[in-house]
Amino acid sequence: MQNISFQPAEITVEAGTTVKWSNQDSVSHTTTSDDDVWDSDGISPGEEFTFTLDEPGTYTYFCRFHPQMQATVIVEG
Repeated sequence: MQNISFQPAEITVEAGTTVKWSNQDSVSHTTTSDDDVWDSDGISPGEEFTFTLDEPGTYTYFCRFHPQMQATVIVEG
């Protein structure tokens, strides 16, 4: 998370991978899946959030504080 965006906006990982979001911005963000699979709550600048994605699929997510921040994790399996 940097410059009010998720970077990269799309990643592909294998099932069972733990994804880490690091807030390198000057404001708090969340990473919240569109389908309620995960919700980080607020991640302050300098903090991280991790979540393990076990099920294959395409997961879109956004920041509840900045809804224009959107991205995708593709889980292959």
